[in-house]
Amino acid sequence: MKTKAKRRLMQSAAALCALLSCASALMLPASADEPYDVYNYNYLGEAVPSQAGYLAERSVSGLDLGTTALNAPADLFKDEKDQFYLVDSGNNRILKIDSEFTEVLEIFDRFTMPDGSETRLKNPKGVYVSPDTGLMYIADNENARALVTNPDGTVVMEITKPESTVYDQQLTFLPQKILCDNAGNIYIVLNNTTKGAAMFDANGDFIGYYGANAVAATATVIANHFWNAIASEEEKRYRSRSTPTAFDNFDIDTVKGFIYTSTSSGSTDTDIVKKVNPEGYNLFSYMSNYTWGDLFSTWYSGTSYKTKIVDIDIGDDGSINCLDATTGRVFQYDKEADLLFIMGATGDQVGAFTAGNVAAVETKGEGCENIYVLDAGKGTVTVFGQTVFGQIVHDATAKYNGGYYEEALEPWLEVVKRDGNYRRAYLGISSAYYNMGRYRESMEYAKKADASARYNRAFERYRSQWLREHLTQLLLGVVLIIAGVMLLKYLARKQKNKKQPSEPAQTGSGT
Repeated sequence: MKTKAKRRLMQSAAALCALLSCASALMLPASADEPYDVYNYNYLGEAVPSQAGYLAERSVSGLDLGTTALNAPADLFKDEKDQFYLVDSGNNRILKIDSEFTEVLEIFDRFTMPDGSETRLKNPKGVYVSPDTGLMYIADNENARALVTNPDGTVVMEITKPESTVYDQQLTFLPQKILCDNAGNIYIVLNNTTKGAAMFDANGDFIGYYGANAVAATATVIANHFWNAIASEEEKRYRSRSTPTAFDNFDIDTVKGFIYTSTSSGSTDTDIVKKVNPEGYNLFSYMSNYTWGDLFSTWYSGTSYKTKIVDIDIGDDGSINCLDATTGRVFQYDKEADLLFIMGATGDQVGAFTAGNVAAVETKGEGCENIYVLDAGKGTVTVFGQTVFGQIVHDATAKYNGGYYEEALEPWLEVVKRDGNYRRAYLGISSAYYNMGRYRESMEYAKKADASARYNRAFERYRSQWLREHLTQLLLGVVLIIAGVMLLKYLARKQKNKKQPSEPAQTGSGT
């Protein structure tokens, strides 16, 4: 008997262990194979586990592409044909790579100048291929110039230091990054000025500076501004001046012409990411308290760190992809700057990067199906592929931001089924129900997202809707109440008159 009881006890314990193991497996994040924790932020701003929107698929080296190893690569760009251009700075060349990122199609290391002479690059830093002009633009850093070439590498224009009073002639001309807008204007980020990008017209003539960062309104800056206002000219010469930090990378939305800039240096969080219109105005200026990157700089490592957004890419769907050199993470936002996904880390595995050495981020596909991260330290490009969950989120986001709130309802509901921590989905569902006139459900999901303004707006509509639907009953109720009150008063008066004694009859006196 004791043996049987002991056997049953052991079987029960084994079954319990198996059950706990299954439960633990179910509780693991879907990205257990990733070399980092997949997370997002809830309505309290707390980092919570989340479903992965992207998974690292492979890491590609120069040898994998059929050429020599990459040496300190600095930039990566995808053209309108989905072909990639990789700036291999240490090898003084630019590699043209096929759309599948499997082989090198062409190597640009020698160029023909307009006079027929040959020239070579020296530590190039940036490349851009314009969908409008079809030309290739190269930031040739240590040659102190920018080259504009035909697709075959024939130089059509060379841009050097401007001979202009606006440009400080004591500064060397050191192009870092380069791009061109749909009007043919050329923008060059220089690493030794804080005035913004140097801007040239289609003929290479210097126009001025574009998109300079603002000076953060810190207590020190305000104090300096006050004292400079009342100081003498002699005192001003000895006082420190407040200057903005320079942005060091940018990308352009080729559809609408907005230029997005990223700033990795500086002691403040001012203008880390900007969306600049053709007039140079920052359309993200209203987001002065917005945090790009991690909300808290101690969540992941337990030690304090500062986000350094070293590159920015605008996807074909308008998504904003920011690369943080400090943590090796890519932070993906939709075009309204709402956080979608976080991926990456520092480390040696596929999907992790060399700390401080990630150089560029690029995306491909109308739905941003792939993300490419260039690691200068490893000399590799990591390719991330979109998961099913990522596809659903992007589908819902595209419909939602396009104003198709009702069409976005089903994918948002599917997102919630897959990830109950995904706050963005609750906001989307609330908006969908609001636009469908289902204000009570809108209030319910706004409450789950802790979106008080959205909840109050839905509540006002729900109250008005309820009053309209029940107006007849309310009026009838009011009429019945009034009639009842009048009836009660009438009955009360009648009862009171019954209780009062009648006056005695008067008798006449006889004579």
